[in-house]
Amino acid sequence: MGLLPAILLTAQVIGPPAPPTEPVGEVRVPMIGREGPGVDACGGIARIATYDEEEPVRERPDPEAPEAEKLPHKALVWLCEADGEWQGIVYPSGEFQDLGDCRVSSPVPESRLYDGPCRHGWVLAENLELVVG
Repeated sequence: MGLLPAILLTAQVIGPPAPPTEPVGEVRVPMIGREGPGVDACGGIARIATYDEEEPVRERPDPEAPEAEKLPHKALVWLCEADGEWQGIVYPSGEFQDLGDCRVSSPVPESRLYDGPCRHGWVLAENLELVVG
């Protein structure tokens, strides 16, 4: 048996087909630069102001959306896009990032989806306290 048939043999799928999966909800990334090219990409800074220990960050502006993570009380976040009672936020991840690392404190030429390097998500606007903006 030559090398090619041996390679083809190892590439075969073995076992039953995977069961059908439920569709996974889409992650909605907040937009930045919505106020135009003359102002910062995200227009303000707020702190998590819940009296609970942590605020859930959702993958999209929907109370049923999966929780991406939780932010502690008083964590600082950038305010980017609003959608009804929801606020799209950008925030540092880990102990080696801070708000200045998120690259939204300067104007962008046109509105676009936030593409890093910080984390992003959605929280209820009523659970935020405006600090700057």
